[in-house]
Amino acid sequence: MRTCTPSHRRLRSFVALAAAAFATFVLSVPSATAVTGGSAVSGTAYPFVVKLSNATGSCSGALIAPQWVLTSATCFPSVTSVTAPPQATTAIVGRTQLDAIDGHEVAVAWLVPQGDRPIVLARLASKVDNVSVVPLGDTAPQSGDSVQVVGYGRSATEWVPNQAHVATATVDSTSATTFTVSSTSGPTTCKGDAGGPAVRTEDGERELVAVNHASWQGGCLGETETRTGAVESRTDDLHDALTQQTTSPILARYLDLGGPSSFLGNAIGSEFAAAGGTGQNYEHGAIYYSAATGAHIVQDQILAKYLAIGGPAAIGFPVTDQNTTPDGIGRYNHFGFTDPAGDASIYWTPTTGAHEINGAIRGKWAALGWETGLGYPTTDETAVTGIDGSAGRYNDFSLADTASIYWSTNSGAHEIRGDIRKKWLALGGAPKLNFPSTDESITPDGIGRYNHFNHPDGASVYWTPSTGAHEIQGAIRTKWAAMGWETGPGYPTTDESITPDTIGRYNHFTNSTSIYWSPSSGVHSVAGTIRDRWASLGWEAGRLGYPTSDEYSITGGRRSDFQHGYITWASTNNTTQVFYY
Repeated sequence: MRTCTPSHRRLRSFVALAAAAFATFVLSVPSATAVTGGSAVSGTAYPFVVKLSNATGSCSGALIAPQWVLTSATCFPSVTSVTAPPQATTAIVGRTQLDAIDGHEVAVAWLVPQGDRPIVLARLASKVDNVSVVPLGDTAPQSGDSVQVVGYGRSATEWVPNQAHVATATVDSTSATTFTVSSTSGPTTCKGDAGGPAVRTEDGERELVAVNHASWQGGCLGETETRTGAVESRTDDLHDALTQQTTSPILARYLDLGGPSSFLGNAIGSEFAAAGGTGQNYEHGAIYYSAATGAHIVQDQILAKYLAIGGPAAIGFPVTDQNTTPDGIGRYNHFGFTDPAGDASIYWTPTTGAHEINGAIRGKWAALGWETGLGYPTTDETAVTGIDGSAGRYNDFSLADTASIYWSTNSGAHEIRGDIRKKWLALGGAPKLNFPSTDESITPDGIGRYNHFNHPDGASVYWTPSTGAHEIQGAIRTKWAAMGWETGPGYPTTDESITPDTIGRYNHFTNSTSIYWSPSSGVHSVAGTIRDRWASLGWEAGRLGYPTSDEYSITGGRRSDFQHGYITWASTNNTTQVFYY
């Protein structure tokens, strides 16, 4: 028995096989192309039949998808892995006769062998959208079934036919990967038919069940062999695998990049299911796909981070390839489940490593200019609990003076940076003052900066170049706000501090003002010369105790009341007097 080989070569004879051994043909793996030896048919009758030609010879094939032709491995005998054709190969598709000008002549761009099965998928350089494809069958032919074997090879009367030929054959026996056929009315397949389709008609519709592989070639022009049987390589059991490959956006993307010669290198394993999509690993990266996001490349440390945090199930599929940041330093991928803009990202630089950022924190970071604003993330998004038990999250960033974005349900996402951030963290951060409820903001006078926090009693940290960063909260902050914030008492020059007797709290401010609080006296401000006199008497530890009023006007001056007396100030001579109860 002989394989269906290139139509312009002469075949060497195989060792003769006994007729009794016909069902167990030895399949050779010689060269390429072949055609059938039956009746000529118009290209419109079997529009999916393809002729493949190169400098070595010609083969047949079947168009099973607009950009994919299925053929025999004997057409490309040296090909063992995904590759471009060793020789420039052209596919003629949808042509009524070979010397006509209708149909298409398309270059074969890629060859995808099918494991140890002598079958190859050939990807065309462009789609052929106006030619009917042949559906793939998914059940094995049985002994006695009738099939049509089709190809562009030698016939009983022509060396190089101008049309495809079809022969009706009967299935004799079926094995795990092949079935044998024979015909009593003439040849089945001849030289040039290798790779042509073997089709079965089910409910009036043709379906592909095998490709032509080997034949005794009895009845073919120039042959003396009388046996007409042939061996077909089954495709029905490859239905799912072939469908997956011909419809795979991942494989298409990989081949468009250059396949194994691209930066991704060779494929590792097969495509795998991943959280509603698919993925494929390569030597130097991976491609992930979902219907909502498309097929995109993830590589290097970003891929390692992506997998470490849970991959598609955690932050969705890549919506971009790995890209270089505008400054040329970093790399990134955006990710998402359905949003084509993504709602998560992983960024990497040589100094920060790869870190993940998502949701509202990512949205805030983007609004602030991505890495051009706060720098690159230096942590993954990390959980933190507020003083009120609220759950929050944060990322730190590489800004030279330090920066973070914190988020909670109640506060939203806000950035905090520099000395204000350092002060807040030194005071215990979210577990002590809760989450930022503003970004770092400029004070109305343009001098200072501040963040407010959603502490249950209210809290802020204010900073100026001359005062540094100080925290103010609760009743003292409320009083300060009522007096005009920094436009009234000025900027805080201390954090809220505990008085020496541990009973009260206070902040000092730049405009010679202090605000004191105690459970018994409430919260009151003391300012100017009266404050200086009270300080000279020992503050709240002196005989007067805590203030019980703000400073208020009296005839000829001002007065502040205290627990055990009061201090007056005379405008005429700028003097104070102390009165005790």
